[in-house]
Amino acid sequence: MKRFVLPVLIILGLAFFVKAQFGKFQEGYKQNVEGKSYSFPTLEAIDNERTKLIESVSPGVATVFTTQEITVNNPFFDMPFGDFFGIPNTPQFKQKRQGLGSAFIVDVDYNKKVVYLLTNNHVVENAKDIQVQFKNKMILKGKVVGGDKLSDVAVLEVPFKKGIEDFASKNVLKLGDSDQLKVGSTVIAIGAPLGLSDTVTIGIVSAKNRQIEDRPGEGFIQTDAAINPGNSGGPLINVRGEVVGINTAIIAGAQGLGFAVPINQAKWVMDQILKYGKVKRSKIGVVIQPLTADLAEHFGVNEGALVSSVQPGGPADKAGIKAGDIIVEVNGKKISDISDLQNQVMKNPPGSKLKIKVIRDGKELTFDVVTVPLESDETASTEESGQAANIESAIGLIVKDITPELIKRYGLPKVDYGVLVYAVKEGSVAEEAGLQAGDIILSVNKKPVRSASEFWQIISKAKNEKQDNVLLYIQRRDNRIYTTLPLR
Repeated sequence: MKRFVLPVLIILGLAFFVKAQFGKFQEGYKQNVEGKSYSFPTLEAIDNERTKLIESVSPGVATVFTTQEITVNNPFFDMPFGDFFGIPNTPQFKQKRQGLGSAFIVDVDYNKKVVYLLTNNHVVENAKDIQVQFKNKMILKGKVVGGDKLSDVAVLEVPFKKGIEDFASKNVLKLGDSDQLKVGSTVIAIGAPLGLSDTVTIGIVSAKNRQIEDRPGEGFIQTDAAINPGNSGGPLINVRGEVVGINTAIIAGAQGLGFAVPINQAKWVMDQILKYGKVKRSKIGVVIQPLTADLAEHFGVNEGALVSSVQPGGPADKAGIKAGDIIVEVNGKKISDISDLQNQVMKNPPGSKLKIKVIRDGKELTFDVVTVPLESDETASTEESGQAANIESAIGLIVKDITPELIKRYGLPKVDYGVLVYAVKEGSVAEEAGLQAGDIILSVNKKPVRSASEFWQIISKAKNEKQDNVLLYIQRRDNRIYTTLPLR
């Protein structure tokens, strides 16, 4: 019998051990089901660190209130009741609009006695009055030092008043390095969406270097952190509490799609504004297009930017660059695509000498190209742009230059020239003329049009000459038709 005692004791011991462990499991399960508290040290540590991070950064974020003056078309113009509703009896009138956005503290200048903040250009553009509310509830009048529409970055300043310099100096946000961001990195957006100040959302970097239409060369950070109206101008921070971007845009109707200006881009813009009062960019006078797989196979080059045309007499033309060249390097820096080239060229001051390497017929060639100001064209056409905007509104038509991206996106027919009808306003003159979104206007009054600006110049000239209408020649899918567009 004795030889069976030890095994029995071992078996009984194991049974009691299993029962005890099962009892602990049941208790844990019971606690979980009943919702009783229990400790998760690692998760609690992460939660605490994240809370501390947000608490340290949020005082550097401010809310921006603006009053903007906009031009509104008068629907009651020339009607019998005139200004019965208190609206001036004029074709257009000025109207005030309240705006809201965010900003964050980036510097305190004790010599100039001002606090500098970064925000979006669209938040403060054309603002007649700017009020900046800080986390300590202090509200001060803000002033735009300078803004840049292309990058959507603006610099604000507020004067030293009410001891704001002491608060601001303690809460200057550290600017990080957006080039080090990786897809999947955790990011936090802080701002005042829909007027709800101190709102914090968290997400990841969904993509880098996203291109947004009408923003050439500006590659944006895409994130799924919730960004809503009012977030614009607020910081996007990393897990170190460093600003890596400025929240700038959402796509209407989309979910989980937000964009931010990379902080490295914003720092460059800020330096330009503080130094010159505006941003000075360069161009070399070429039209470029993506190097698609088919084109790459044809040219025998895998990466680069394909020159589709060269501006006559421009810097590239003078240096010897030709259509069909593929730009692969600028000042020794590799060019992989269009955005690379635009960034490398535009960020140099006008008058810079660039060494541009191209591939031509399988051979490498290097050219010295002296840049010219990109802004010169914009400055010269400011008045024309204003006139075009008024005519565009009156006719109810939006046209855009035809680009390879638009051709690919909308499956447009191949044409040698023309402008794309991007949108037609319901009930407008353009709609009555039979124009449709997707049409390509090839000519106006039998004159070929090659750009949106050229189209509006022709329309403006016809309107100034008091023409009743213009003749349009249109490509509509596989067909070509004529129609007239009333101007009066």
